[in-house]
Amino acid sequence: MDLLTVIGIVGGLVALLIGAVLKGASILFLIQPAAFVIVVPTTLFASLVTVPISKFSLIIQGLKIAFKGGGNELLETKNQLVELANLVRKEGMLSLEAKAEEITDPFLKRAIDLMVLGVEESVLVESLEAEIAKKEEDYEIAVEYWKNSAESAPTFGLVGAVFGLMKALRSLDNAQELAAGISAAFVATVYGITFSYLIFGPISKKVKIKSKEEILRMYMVVDACRMMIKGENPRLIEERLNSFVEVK
Repeated sequence: MDLLTVIGIVGGLVALLIGAVLKGASILFLIQPAAFVIVVPTTLFASLVTVPISKFSLIIQGLKIAFKGGGNELLETKNQLVELANLVRKEGMLSLEAKAEEITDPFLKRAIDLMVLGVEESVLVESLEAEIAKKEEDYEIAVEYWKNSAESAPTFGLVGAVFGLMKALRSLDNAQELAAGISAAFVATVYGITFSYLIFGPISKKVKIKSKEEILRMYMVVDACRMMIKGENPRLIEERLNSFVEVK
């Protein structure tokens, strides 16, 4: 699990609640189911309009990416590629066929399969880059969904506030009820702003950052495989891959 994502959201919520209490607000008063329903589910459902039904699973994948623990995938893939380059240097390209069974990364496995088939460098690069382009589009859909949710939440918070004020204005003859109603109405606004800037917005940015790291890793695989096909020295390949790791 990505600790910074969890710490950021939980820490932000705790700090917000502590600040609210210090300002004299009641935590129990801030728990308004009606306001929550108007803001959160409505925002998430409205943002679904931007996603093709065939791409719905990408929303959940994006959420998993945001909370997924961060190992050093770039370094791990680099070491794996160097190992494969040394194997090719010693035993030839066909030796990768048996090694491919141990590979769990689908993209790297696809690259190895193409090399074992003996495809030309240009064919391998074109095929893998097409897959990368599709992956970038998929990531963009996930990023845009959570970004759109962040942009919409404050607006639905205002809608909730309007509904609350409409109810409160029915109590014009009772000043105490009117004041309580107006105060409750603005809870929806708090929900909208909080979910926008503390949850939905940061999730969209975390997905964007992690997706860029994954795309960089995929390009590293392409570069290494291209050099292996050309028969480059494993040491030269390792030096080239180090530049990808250092970029991070």
